Amino acid sequence: MHDVEPRLYTTVIRELIRHENDVTNHRIMWLLIGQGLIANAYVNAGSQKENLISTLALVGILVTLSTFVILYKSYQARGYLQFLGDEAKRGTLREEDLPLFGWPGTRIKGWRRGIWLCPWLRKVGDLLEPYMFLPSVLILAWLFVLMEHRLSVRKGIVLVLAILLVTLILSALCFIWVWREEKDEWKQKYRKEELVTK
Repeated sequence: MHDVEPRLYTTVIRELIRHENDVTNHRIMWLLIGQGLIANAYVNAGSQKENLISTLALVGILVTLSTFVILYKSYQARGYLQFLGDEAKRGTLREEDLPLFGWPGTRIKGWRRGIWLCPWLRKVGDLLEPYMFLPSVLILAWLFVLMEHRLSVRKGIVLVLAILLVTLILSALCFIWVWREEKDEWKQKYRKEELVTK
């Protein structure tokens, strides 16, 4: 007895992708609203701006980093759902692999292989999508404000340093997140193998 008939797997996956896209859009809007409030506080600080620059810049960076992590999770979930959709079209998707939501606790090991450029990025063009580009620009802006206030060097040098830091921070976050998730996939695989051998 099936919860979902195998012929309807692609329909279910389309709905999951649509839901994940809606979640991503909501998260981007939360990011923009939060950043607008922080930027408004920065602009309206007036004569107290010198005291508040570091605090507001750090809050802006932390809010953006937090949002980036959940946007990146949605990015990975959409990639996984696309993989499942391809499996369903080929008729190789099993019911137990059909998730209830976009990023399930148990995933098919090695799902990124062959369709992703590397484990943390599906294709280079994704870097220009709002879920990747917008957090990068916002962190860059706040880092620039923070570093310009703290460092006594030319603005061009501060901008280059900020770009390098943003690239390093976001790349490290992506790498660590994927490493942790792949580690969990290995653990899940070994647990299943232990259950089968018992």
